[in-house]
Amino acid sequence: MSPARPVDDLDLAVELVNSACPLADPADRLADLTHLRQRLTELGEHRLAQETAPHDLPSLRLLRDRLRGVFGAGSATEAALLLNGLLREAAAVPQLTTAADGTARLAWGADRSGYPAVAARLPGALAEFVTAQGVRRLGRCAAAPCACVFVDRTRPGNRRYCCDQCTDRASAAAYRGRRRAH
Repeated sequence: MSPARPVDDLDLAVELVNSACPLADPADRLADLTHLRQRLTELGEHRLAQETAPHDLPSLRLLRDRLRGVFGAGSATEAALLLNGLLREAAAVPQLTTAADGTARLAWGADRSGYPAVAARLPGALAEFVTAQGVRRLGRCAAAPCACVFVDRTRPGNRRYCCDQCTDRASAAAYRGRRRAH
């Protein structure tokens, strides 16, 4: 994620899904709220970090698992089935909000706080992205055993890995494989 680009709810969806990763230590960073609150604060979501409560953890884990499915959806139809269920359950109704400069945008869960805001905002952001871009720019890391997801914001749209570390691991493994073959 580029520091020049502001963080949005799509980034928060990626952060939540990637809170479970077999390569991280610990592999599940939603055992408590420490990691989530820290990441939300780092991403400028101070209020949301304060509003999340320990009783939200089971719901956050379930939301994380269900959002992961969207990143692996093979079609917009499959993504729609997953997202529409989440949006219905959250009773997420987009609201038109305006910024100080007068520009308008749709905001999901603008009238909510804590987990209810997360449950509306993250599926809403993914739904908007799928509407505009389809599912081909949502991906899962191709470097096994990594299970992280990403949004491909590259110009050619050919991203395969979640981060530079996984790119390097996959390149090194391919190099070793070619050397063994000779």
